[in-house]
Amino acid sequence: MKPDKKLYKRCEEAVDNRLSGKRLKHVHSVSEFAAQLAHVYGVNEFDAKIAGLLHDWDKLLKDEEFPARMEELGITPPDHVEFLWPVLHSFTGAEAVHREFPELSDDIISSIRNHTLGAIKMSDLDMVIFISDIIEPRRKAYAGIQELRDEVGKVDLSTLYFHAYQQTMRSLIDRGRFIHPAAFDIWNGLVEANVKLDKSKQGDPNVVL
Repeated sequence: MKPDKKLYKRCEEAVDNRLSGKRLKHVHSVSEFAAQLAHVYGVNEFDAKIAGLLHDWDKLLKDEEFPARMEELGITPPDHVEFLWPVLHSFTGAEAVHREFPELSDDIISSIRNHTLGAIKMSDLDMVIFISDIIEPRRKAYAGIQELRDEVGKVDLSTLYFHAYQQTMRSLIDRGRFIHPAAFDIWNGLVEANVKLDKSKQGDPNVVL
């Protein structure tokens, strides 16, 4: 989308009224960082800034509020929904933002929807928002995060997304969290697309793989 100061102001006021505390500071930080990341990788900076601002639209909903929210927005609850409350806000939020701001592009709505679970095939904007949510400056530099930050501009966007997804999967395992089966399918698809298997040592009796 072309930069639209009035539209951005409307979105900003809506977010400021809807969110609060550290969550509000987080979305503003993601917005600013996403624009910077978009600049590095040649992605529309306005789209990145506004998507970053709106990506956590439904994040402050409580677990018990999501069933009614999904029904309201016409979203079919996914399998194992009881384990997925932390990521459902991306799906309900995308639909709610589309309803609230119908003039926003499909690309922006897609990046909001895909910023938690991700996908094998992501647009450049999808990847920018997914990555920015993880490594924006206000995030604590826990294991793997600083490495991702250091890769910005040094690797291509798809590789950075792959590494960010790898870090996400590792974090879920380390914290003993439920991982949706779709995430394993996405991870395996990303491995196929990004990792060249070295079979040169197969059958070597001196190599234990």
